[in-house]
Amino acid sequence: MLLAASLAVSFHTGLRPLLWVADIALLLACVSDFALTPSPARLGVVRNVDERVGLGVEFERRVVVDPGRAAGLRLELREQFAAAFEVTGREAGGGALASPAPGEDPTGGPDRLRLPRSGQAVLRRRYRSLGRGVQHLGDLRLRLCGPLGLIERQARLRGVQAIAVEPALLGLRRTLRLAVSERWAELGVRRLRRKGGHTEFESLRDYVGGDDPRLIDWKAFARHGRPIVRELQEERGQELIVLIDVGRRMGATSAEDDLAGWSKLDHALDAGLELAAVALEAGDRVGMAAFDDRLRVFVAPARGRRQLGRLREAHFDLQPTRRETDLARVLQELSLQHRRRALLAILSDLDDPLSLPRQRRALRAGSRRHAIVLATLDDPSIRRAASRAGDAPAAVRAAALDLRAERARGVRDLRRTGARVLDSLPADAAGPMLGAWLDERRGAPR
Repeated sequence: MLLAASLAVSFHTGLRPLLWVADIALLLACVSDFALTPSPARLGVVRNVDERVGLGVEFERRVVVDPGRAAGLRLELREQFAAAFEVTGREAGGGALASPAPGEDPTGGPDRLRLPRSGQAVLRRRYRSLGRGVQHLGDLRLRLCGPLGLIERQARLRGVQAIAVEPALLGLRRTLRLAVSERWAELGVRRLRRKGGHTEFESLRDYVGGDDPRLIDWKAFARHGRPIVRELQEERGQELIVLIDVGRRMGATSAEDDLAGWSKLDHALDAGLELAAVALEAGDRVGMAAFDDRLRVFVAPARGRRQLGRLREAHFDLQPTRRETDLARVLQELSLQHRRRALLAILSDLDDPLSLPRQRRALRAGSRRHAIVLATLDDPSIRRAASRAGDAPAAVRAAALDLRAERARGVRDLRRTGARVLDSLPADAAGPMLGAWLDERRGAPR
Protein backbone atom coordinates (compact mmCIF):
# COMPACT_ATOMS: atom_id res chain seq x y z
CA MET A 1 0.00 0.00 0.00
CA LEU A 2 2.78 2.42 0.89
CA LEU A 3 4.59 1.52 -2.33
CA ALA A 4 1.46 2.35 -4.33
CA ALA A 5 1.09 5.62 -2.44
CA SER A 6 4.74 6.51 -3.17
CA LEU A 7 4.20 5.88 -6.88
CA ALA A 8 1.09 8.07 -6.82
CA VAL A 9 3.03 10.89 -5.12
CA SER A 10 5.68 10.74 -7.84
CA PHE A 11 2.99 11.77 -10.33
CA HIS A 12 0.94 14.03 -8.07
CA THR A 13 3.17 16.06 -5.77
CA GLY A 14 0.12 17.50 -4.08
CA LEU A 15 -0.46 14.15 -2.40
CA ARG A 16 2.90 14.29 -0.64
CA PRO A 17 1.48 15.70 2.64
CA LEU A 18 -1.04 12.84 2.76
CA LEU A 19 1.79 10.33 2.39
CA TRP A 20 3.67 11.98 5.24
CA VAL A 21 0.58 11.72 7.41
CA ALA A 22 0.22 8.04 6.51
CA ASP A 23 3.89 7.36 7.26
CA ILE A 24 3.65 9.13 10.61
CA ALA A 25 0.44 7.22 11.45
CA LEU A 26 2.10 3.91 10.57
CA LEU A 27 5.17 4.79 12.61
CA LEU A 28 3.02 5.70 15.60
CA ALA A 29 1.07 2.44 15.21
CA CYS A 30 4.33 0.45 15.14
CA VAL A 31 5.63 2.30 18.21
CA SER A 32 2.33 1.71 19.99
CA ASP A 33 2.32 -1.99 18.99
CA PHE A 34 5.91 -2.32 20.22
CA ALA A 35 5.07 -0.61 23.53
CA LEU A 36 2.07 -2.89 24.05
CA THR A 37 4.13 -6.03 23.33
CA PRO A 38 6.33 -7.02 26.28
CA SER A 39 9.62 -8.78 25.73
CA PRO A 40 9.12 -12.59 25.74
CA ALA A 41 12.12 -12.80 28.04
CA ARG A 42 9.97 -11.29 30.81
CA LEU A 43 7.29 -13.98 30.63
CA GLY A 44 7.16 -16.48 33.46
CA VAL A 45 8.11 -19.73 31.71
CA VAL A 46 8.54 -23.16 33.33
CA ARG A 47 9.23 -26.37 31.38
CA ASN A 48 8.14 -29.67 32.92
CA VAL A 49 9.19 -33.08 31.61
CA ASP A 50 9.84 -36.49 33.16
CA GLU A 51 13.43 -37.08 34.23
CA ARG A 52 13.25 -40.73 33.12
CA VAL A 53 11.40 -42.19 30.14
CA GLY A 54 11.37 -45.52 28.35
CA LEU A 55 12.95 -46.18 24.97
CA GLY A 56 10.33 -45.85 22.25
CA VAL A 57 7.66 -44.77 24.76
CA GLU A 58 5.83 -41.48 24.18
CA PHE A 59 6.26 -38.80 26.83
CA GLU A 60 4.90 -35.29 27.21
CA ARG A 61 6.68 -32.00 27.63
CA ARG A 62 4.68 -29.13 29.16
CA VAL A 63 5.70 -25.47 29.09
CA VAL A 64 3.68 -23.36 31.52
CA VAL A 65 3.56 -19.65 30.63
CA ASP A 66 2.41 -16.85 32.97
CA PRO A 67 1.27 -14.20 30.44
CA GLY A 68 1.37 -11.07 32.60
CA ARG A 69 1.19 -8.03 30.25
CA ALA A 70 1.17 -10.39 27.23
CA ALA A 71 -2.35 -11.66 27.97
CA GLY A 72 -4.37 -11.98 24.78
CA LEU A 73 -1.34 -11.99 22.45
CA ARG A 74 -0.34 -14.78 20.08
CA LEU A 75 2.68 -16.84 21.17
CA GLU A 76 4.95 -19.12 19.16
CA LEU A 77 7.38 -21.50 20.86
CA ARG A 78 10.27 -23.32 19.22
CA GLU A 79 12.38 -25.80 21.16
CA GLN A 80 15.75 -27.43 20.58
CA PHE A 81 15.65 -31.17 21.17
CA ALA A 82 17.90 -34.20 20.80
CA ALA A 83 18.29 -35.79 17.37
CA ALA A 84 17.13 -39.08 18.90
CA PHE A 85 13.71 -37.53 19.69
CA GLU A 86 10.80 -37.92 17.31
CA VAL A 87 7.88 -35.48 17.48
CA THR A 88 4.58 -37.39 17.76
CA GLY A 89 2.30 -34.47 18.71
CA ARG A 90 2.52 -30.71 19.08
CA GLU A 91 0.36 -27.83 20.28
CA ALA A 92 -1.89 -26.71 17.45
CA GLY A 93 -4.10 -24.25 19.34
CA GLY A 94 -7.23 -24.87 21.33
CA GLY A 95 -5.47 -27.42 23.52
CA ALA A 96 -5.26 -30.01 20.70
CA LEU A 97 -2.14 -32.02 19.91
CA ALA A 98 -1.56 -32.53 16.18
CA SER A 99 0.82 -35.14 14.76
CA PRO A 100 3.19 -33.95 12.02
CA ALA A 101 1.88 -34.94 8.59
CA PRO A 102 3.99 -37.22 6.35
CA GLY A 103 6.60 -35.16 4.55
CA GLU A 104 6.14 -32.22 6.96
CA ASP A 105 8.95 -30.59 8.87
CA PRO A 106 10.04 -33.35 11.31
CA THR A 107 10.13 -30.80 14.12
CA GLY A 108 6.41 -30.28 13.59
CA GLY A 109 6.96 -26.53 13.41
CA PRO A 110 6.40 -24.20 16.36
CA ASP A 111 3.82 -24.64 19.11
CA ARG A 112 1.22 -21.85 18.81
CA LEU A 113 -1.56 -20.48 20.99
CA ARG A 114 -3.20 -17.25 22.09
CA LEU A 115 -2.32 -16.43 25.68
CA PRO A 116 -5.39 -16.35 27.96
CA ARG A 117 -6.71 -13.18 29.56
CA SER A 118 -6.53 -14.81 32.97
CA GLY A 119 -4.61 -17.76 34.34
CA GLN A 120 -1.67 -19.59 32.83
CA ALA A 121 -1.17 -21.07 29.39
CA VAL A 122 0.18 -24.59 28.86
CA LEU A 123 1.93 -25.65 25.65
CA ARG A 124 2.17 -29.41 25.35
CA ARG A 125 4.26 -31.54 23.03
CA ARG A 126 4.74 -35.30 22.75
CA TYR A 127 8.09 -36.89 21.97
CA ARG A 128 9.34 -40.44 21.54
CA SER A 129 13.02 -41.27 21.93
CA LEU A 130 14.61 -43.64 19.43
CA GLY A 131 17.86 -43.81 21.38
CA ARG A 132 18.81 -44.72 24.93
CA GLY A 133 21.10 -42.82 27.25
CA VAL A 134 21.05 -39.25 28.47
CA GLN A 135 19.24 -37.04 25.95
CA HIS A 136 18.49 -33.32 26.21
CA LEU A 137 15.88 -30.67 25.61
CA GLY A 138 17.63 -27.41 24.82
CA ASP A 139 16.91 -23.67 24.53
CA LEU A 140 13.44 -22.21 24.02
CA ARG A 141 12.74 -19.50 21.43
CA LEU A 142 9.64 -17.43 22.16
CA ARG A 143 7.95 -15.05 19.72
CA LEU A 144 5.11 -12.66 20.63
CA CYS A 145 2.95 -10.97 18.03
CA GLY A 146 1.72 -7.49 18.98
CA PRO A 147 -2.00 -6.72 19.37
CA LEU A 148 -2.03 -4.81 16.05
CA GLY A 149 -0.09 -7.53 14.25
CA LEU A 150 2.61 -5.06 13.15
CA ILE A 151 5.40 -6.07 15.51
CA GLU A 152 6.85 -9.42 16.58
CA ARG A 153 9.25 -9.60 19.49
CA GLN A 154 11.32 -12.68 20.21
CA ALA A 155 13.69 -13.94 22.85
CA ARG A 156 15.86 -17.00 23.47
CA LEU A 157 15.61 -18.61 26.88
CA ARG A 158 18.74 -20.62 27.54
CA GLY A 159 18.40 -23.83 29.48
CA VAL A 160 19.12 -27.52 29.01
CA GLN A 161 17.21 -30.35 30.67
CA ALA A 162 18.63 -33.87 30.75
CA ILE A 163 16.31 -36.85 30.25
CA ALA A 164 17.46 -40.39 31.03
CA VAL A 165 16.09 -42.73 28.34
CA GLU A 166 16.05 -46.22 29.83
CA PRO A 167 15.21 -49.68 28.48
CA ALA A 168 11.45 -49.68 28.04
CA LEU A 169 10.68 -52.95 29.90
CA LEU A 170 7.18 -52.68 28.46
CA GLY A 171 6.12 -56.15 29.60
CA LEU A 172 7.82 -56.20 32.99
CA ARG A 173 4.67 -55.94 35.12
CA ARG A 174 2.95 -58.64 33.10
CA THR A 175 6.05 -60.86 33.28
CA LEU A 176 6.28 -60.55 37.06
CA ARG A 177 2.56 -61.22 37.47
CA LEU A 178 2.65 -64.33 35.29
CA ALA A 179 5.86 -65.55 36.92
CA VAL A 180 4.24 -65.36 40.37
CA SER A 181 1.48 -67.70 39.21
CA GLU A 182 3.95 -69.83 37.19
CA ARG A 183 2.10 -69.28 33.91
CA TRP A 184 5.36 -69.71 32.04
CA ALA A 185 3.80 -70.72 28.72
CA GLU A 186 2.30 -67.22 28.41
CA LEU A 187 5.80 -65.79 28.76
CA GLY A 188 7.11 -67.71 25.78
CA VAL A 189 8.65 -70.55 27.82
CA ARG A 190 7.82 -73.39 25.49
CA ARG A 191 9.36 -76.25 27.40
CA LEU A 192 9.90 -76.57 31.12
CA ARG A 193 11.81 -79.74 31.95
CA ARG A 194 11.57 -80.88 35.54
CA LYS A 195 13.67 -83.33 37.35
CA GLY A 196 11.29 -85.06 39.71
CA GLY A 197 12.27 -84.09 43.26
CA HIS A 198 11.07 -82.95 46.58
CA THR A 199 8.57 -80.09 46.96
CA GLU A 200 7.55 -78.55 50.22
CA PHE A 201 5.15 -75.91 51.47
CA GLU A 202 6.57 -72.40 51.44
CA SER A 203 3.76 -69.85 51.95
CA LEU A 204 0.19 -68.81 51.19
CA ARG A 205 -0.90 -66.12 48.76
CA ASP A 206 -4.05 -64.84 47.07
CA TYR A 207 -5.33 -66.76 44.08
CA VAL A 208 -4.41 -65.28 40.68
CA GLY A 209 -6.40 -66.12 37.56
CA GLY A 210 -4.73 -69.11 35.88
CA ASP A 211 -3.46 -70.76 39.09
CA ASP A 212 -3.87 -74.51 39.41
CA PRO A 213 -7.13 -75.04 41.40
CA ARG A 214 -5.51 -78.06 43.06
CA LEU A 215 -3.24 -75.66 44.98
CA ILE A 216 -6.15 -73.91 46.70
CA ASP A 217 -5.96 -74.20 50.49
CA TRP A 218 -9.61 -74.72 51.42
CA LYS A 219 -9.12 -74.11 55.14
CA ALA A 220 -7.50 -70.73 54.41
CA PHE A 221 -10.29 -70.05 51.87
CA ALA A 222 -12.93 -70.61 54.56
CA ARG A 223 -11.02 -68.52 57.10
CA HIS A 224 -10.37 -65.50 54.85
CA GLY A 225 -13.42 -65.67 52.61
CA ARG A 226 -11.37 -65.52 49.38
CA PRO A 227 -9.35 -68.08 47.38
CA ILE A 228 -5.90 -68.72 48.83
CA VAL A 229 -3.31 -70.95 47.17
CA ARG A 230 -0.29 -72.78 48.61
CA GLU A 231 3.17 -71.89 47.34
CA LEU A 232 5.42 -74.93 46.99
CA GLN A 233 9.17 -74.54 47.21
CA GLU A 234 11.15 -76.67 44.82
CA GLU A 235 13.71 -74.33 43.36
CA ARG A 236 17.00 -73.69 45.04
CA GLY A 237 18.32 -70.16 45.21
CA GLN A 238 21.37 -69.39 43.09
CA GLU A 239 23.57 -66.59 41.89
CA LEU A 240 22.79 -65.18 38.46
CA ILE A 241 24.99 -62.81 36.48
CA VAL A 242 23.54 -61.36 33.28
CA LEU A 243 26.25 -60.43 30.77
CA ILE A 244 25.33 -57.99 27.97
CA ASP A 245 27.52 -57.82 24.87
CA VAL A 246 28.04 -54.21 23.71
CA GLY A 247 30.45 -55.08 20.89
CA ARG A 248 30.23 -54.18 17.23
CA ARG A 249 27.69 -56.81 16.25
CA MET A 250 25.15 -55.59 18.82
CA GLY A 251 24.66 -52.32 16.94
CA ALA A 252 22.61 -54.00 14.20
CA THR A 253 19.11 -52.54 14.16
CA SER A 254 15.67 -54.05 13.83
CA ALA A 255 13.18 -52.56 11.37
CA GLU A 256 9.94 -54.22 12.32
CA ASP A 257 6.66 -52.69 13.51
CA ASP A 258 6.75 -50.57 16.67
CA LEU A 259 10.31 -51.66 17.49
CA ALA A 260 11.80 -50.17 14.34
CA GLY A 261 15.21 -48.71 15.06
CA TRP A 262 15.89 -50.84 18.12
CA SER A 263 19.37 -52.36 18.09
CA LYS A 264 20.24 -55.85 19.26
CA LEU A 265 21.69 -54.18 22.33
CA ASP A 266 18.35 -52.51 23.09
CA HIS A 267 16.60 -55.89 22.95
CA ALA A 268 19.36 -57.55 24.98
CA LEU A 269 19.05 -54.98 27.77
CA ASP A 270 15.27 -55.43 27.89
CA ALA A 271 15.54 -59.23 28.02
CA GLY A 272 18.39 -59.17 30.54
CA LEU A 273 16.66 -56.78 32.94
CA GLU A 274 13.39 -58.72 32.62
CA LEU A 275 15.22 -61.93 33.57
CA ALA A 276 16.95 -60.13 36.44
CA ALA A 277 13.62 -58.84 37.78
CA VAL A 278 12.04 -62.31 37.81
CA ALA A 279 15.12 -63.86 39.42
CA LEU A 280 15.21 -61.17 42.12
CA GLU A 281 11.53 -61.78 42.89
CA ALA A 282 12.38 -65.48 43.27
CA GLY A 283 15.05 -64.69 45.86
CA ASP A 284 18.18 -65.15 43.71
CA ARG A 285 21.27 -63.01 44.04
CA VAL A 286 21.54 -61.17 40.72
CA GLY A 287 24.36 -59.19 39.18
CA MET A 288 24.96 -57.72 35.74
CA ALA A 289 27.89 -56.87 33.50
CA ALA A 290 28.56 -55.35 30.09
CA PHE A 291 31.47 -56.30 27.85
CA ASP A 292 33.07 -56.15 24.43
CA ASP A 293 36.75 -57.10 24.31
CA ARG A 294 36.91 -56.49 28.07
CA LEU A 295 34.59 -56.01 31.03
CA ARG A 296 33.09 -52.51 30.79
CA VAL A 297 30.58 -52.46 33.67
CA PHE A 298 30.08 -54.84 36.58
CA VAL A 299 27.45 -54.77 39.32
CA ALA A 300 28.04 -57.47 41.92
CA PRO A 301 25.21 -59.92 42.67
CA ALA A 302 22.82 -58.97 45.46
CA ARG A 303 19.26 -59.65 46.55
CA GLY A 304 16.31 -57.32 47.01
CA ARG A 305 14.11 -55.11 44.89
CA ARG A 306 16.55 -52.21 45.05
CA GLN A 307 19.05 -54.27 43.11
CA LEU A 308 16.98 -53.96 39.93
CA GLY A 309 17.26 -50.17 40.18
CA ARG A 310 21.04 -50.46 40.56
CA LEU A 311 21.25 -52.69 37.49
CA ARG A 312 19.16 -50.28 35.40
CA GLU A 313 21.11 -47.24 36.55
CA ALA A 314 24.46 -48.84 35.69
CA HIS A 315 23.47 -50.06 32.23
CA PHE A 316 20.72 -47.82 30.79
CA ASP A 317 23.06 -45.59 28.77
CA LEU A 318 25.23 -48.32 27.23
CA GLN A 319 25.85 -47.94 23.49
CA PRO A 320 27.39 -50.40 20.99
CA THR A 321 31.14 -49.97 20.60
CA ARG A 322 33.24 -50.63 17.49
CA ARG A 323 35.25 -53.37 19.16
CA GLU A 324 35.08 -57.08 18.50
CA THR A 325 33.89 -59.23 21.39
CA ASP A 326 36.50 -61.27 23.28
CA LEU A 327 34.48 -63.65 25.43
CA ALA A 328 37.51 -65.58 26.71
CA ARG A 329 39.14 -62.47 28.16
CA VAL A 330 35.85 -61.28 29.63
CA LEU A 331 35.21 -64.55 31.44
CA GLN A 332 38.74 -64.41 32.87
CA GLU A 333 38.18 -60.86 34.12
CA LEU A 334 34.82 -61.90 35.57
CA SER A 335 36.47 -64.73 37.51
CA LEU A 336 38.59 -62.10 39.27
CA GLN A 337 35.54 -59.99 40.11
CA HIS A 338 33.34 -62.91 41.19
CA ARG A 339 35.00 -66.07 42.47
CA ARG A 340 31.90 -68.09 43.38
CA ARG A 341 30.12 -70.40 40.96
CA ALA A 342 27.15 -68.71 39.28
CA LEU A 343 24.76 -69.02 36.38
CA LEU A 344 26.02 -66.78 33.60
CA ALA A 345 23.27 -65.63 31.22
CA ILE A 346 25.07 -64.14 28.22
CA LEU A 347 23.19 -62.09 25.62
CA SER A 348 25.38 -61.81 22.57
CA ASP A 349 25.55 -62.99 18.97
CA LEU A 350 27.13 -65.84 17.09
CA ASP A 351 30.69 -65.13 15.94
CA ASP A 352 31.56 -65.33 12.27
CA PRO A 353 32.96 -68.69 11.07
CA LEU A 354 36.60 -67.54 11.41
CA SER A 355 36.09 -66.43 15.04
CA LEU A 356 33.75 -69.27 16.04
CA PRO A 357 36.54 -71.59 17.31
CA ARG A 358 37.66 -68.86 19.73
CA GLN A 359 34.07 -68.43 21.00
CA ARG A 360 33.78 -72.21 21.36
CA ARG A 361 36.99 -72.45 23.42
CA ALA A 362 35.83 -69.61 25.67
CA LEU A 363 32.51 -71.33 26.40
CA ARG A 364 34.18 -74.69 27.05
CA ALA A 365 36.65 -73.13 29.50
CA GLY A 366 33.96 -71.04 31.22
CA SER A 367 31.61 -74.02 31.58
CA ARG A 368 34.12 -75.76 33.84
CA ARG A 369 33.60 -73.06 36.46
CA HIS A 370 30.07 -71.76 35.84
CA ALA A 371 26.77 -72.84 34.38
CA ILE A 372 26.48 -70.85 31.14
CA VAL A 373 23.45 -69.92 29.06
CA LEU A 374 24.32 -68.14 25.82
CA ALA A 375 21.50 -66.42 23.93
CA THR A 376 22.61 -65.66 20.37
CA LEU A 377 20.47 -62.95 18.77
CA ASP A 378 19.64 -63.63 15.15
CA ASP A 379 19.04 -61.07 12.39
CA PRO A 380 15.30 -60.61 11.64
CA SER A 381 15.96 -59.47 8.06
CA ILE A 382 17.90 -62.64 7.22
CA ARG A 383 15.19 -64.86 8.69
CA ARG A 384 12.55 -62.96 6.77
CA ALA A 385 14.51 -63.18 3.49
CA ALA A 386 15.02 -66.94 3.98
CA SER A 387 11.35 -67.64 4.61
CA ARG A 388 8.95 -68.51 1.81
CA ALA A 389 6.62 -65.80 3.08
CA GLY A 390 9.18 -63.14 2.23
CA ASP A 391 9.18 -61.35 -1.13
CA ALA A 392 12.97 -61.29 -1.52
CA PRO A 393 14.47 -62.05 -4.97
CA ALA A 394 15.62 -65.62 -5.54
CA ALA A 395 19.32 -64.72 -5.27
CA VAL A 396 18.79 -62.89 -1.96
CA ARG A 397 16.74 -65.79 -0.60
CA ALA A 398 19.44 -68.29 -1.61
CA ALA A 399 22.10 -66.24 0.17
CA ALA A 400 19.88 -65.94 3.25
CA LEU A 401 19.33 -69.71 3.29
CA ASP A 402 23.10 -70.27 3.15
CA LEU A 403 23.58 -67.90 6.09
CA ARG A 404 20.82 -69.68 8.04
CA ALA A 405 22.46 -73.07 7.42
CA GLU A 406 25.85 -71.70 8.45
CA ARG A 407 24.35 -70.27 11.61
CA ALA A 408 22.64 -73.56 12.48
CA ARG A 409 26.00 -75.37 12.17
CA GLY A 410 27.63 -72.79 14.42
CA VAL A 411 24.93 -73.13 17.09
CA ARG A 412 25.26 -76.94 17.05
CA ASP A 413 29.01 -76.56 17.41
CA LEU A 414 28.68 -74.29 20.46
CA ARG A 415 26.20 -76.65 22.12
CA ARG A 416 28.95 -79.28 22.37
CA THR A 417 30.90 -77.07 24.78
CA GLY A 418 28.72 -77.81 27.83
CA ALA A 419 26.94 -74.44 27.65
CA ARG A 420 23.22 -74.13 26.98
CA VAL A 421 22.96 -72.23 23.69
CA LEU A 422 19.76 -70.53 22.58
CA ASP A 423 19.09 -68.99 19.18
CA SER A 424 16.22 -66.51 18.90
CA LEU A 425 15.21 -63.22 17.39
CA PRO A 426 16.21 -60.17 19.47
CA ALA A 427 12.60 -59.29 20.33
CA ASP A 428 11.87 -62.87 21.49
CA ALA A 429 14.95 -63.47 23.66
CA ALA A 430 13.27 -63.06 27.07
CA GLY A 431 11.11 -66.22 26.90
CA PRO A 432 13.89 -68.72 26.11
CA MET A 433 16.15 -67.06 28.69
CA LEU A 434 13.49 -67.44 31.39
CA GLY A 435 13.04 -71.08 30.44
CA ALA A 436 16.77 -71.76 30.66
CA TRP A 437 16.99 -69.96 34.01
CA LEU A 438 14.15 -72.11 35.38
CA ASP A 439 15.77 -75.31 34.15
CA GLU A 440 19.09 -74.40 35.78
CA ARG A 441 17.38 -73.35 39.00
CA ARG A 442 15.50 -76.62 39.24
CA GLY A 443 18.44 -78.78 38.33
CA ALA A 444 16.94 -80.01 35.06
CA PRO A 445 19.18 -82.04 32.73
CA ARG A 446 20.50 -80.25 29.68
